[in-house]
Amino acid sequence: MLNYFILILMAALGFAWTFACPSGNFWVKITITVSLLCAGSFYSAGFPVKKAQHVIKESAIGVAAALVLYGIFWLGDFLAASLFGFAPKQVEAIYAIKQLGHPWIVAAVLLFVTSPGEELFWRGYVLREALKRWGARRGFLFGSGIYGAVHIPSCNFMLVMAAWVAGLFWCALYQWRKGDLIACIVSHALWTVSVFLVFPIR
Repeated sequence: MLNYFILILMAALGFAWTFACPSGNFWVKITITVSLLCAGSFYSAGFPVKKAQHVIKESAIGVAAALVLYGIFWLGDFLAASLFGFAPKQVEAIYAIKQLGHPWIVAAVLLFVTSPGEELFWRGYVLREALKRWGARRGFLFGSGIYGAVHIPSCNFMLVMAAWVAGLFWCALYQWRKGDLIACIVSHALWTVSVFLVFPIR
């Protein structure tokens, strides 16, 4: 239990450093943070990916899930712009992050570091352990809620809400796939690259 909360505290500090500290490059900081969190979770609870028997099926589900999530965010951006006058500027501030690195490097980090790394840590460790400790309902609420909460130091309401919605979605996908992370990893990777680089919403 102690290791679990220590790693969550490390995640909170790492995300605060990444999003709130003005010094250093965002993409370097997020790579370091996610890599250290994964290493810590592997040491604490082992590697969370099961021996895959249905890779193609789970990957296809991940592709479909990425499309669904993209649609949710497209609709969410439209509604947020209508309801909150500050929303467009905050969304533009999120997109400004991609200017801090070469597009190909940013794409590589999103595809091979942050997307799989965040799924391995947040769903494969934090959510998995929460479900074991507190059951399906409370574990789900904790796992999705903490993922949104660590983005609060960004002081960007739209980013926090985006993380919370995405966290709910991937936690639900993880539970639906009975702990198989392949669909979550594929969904996270394709959605992030699509919404951030290939087909930006704004």
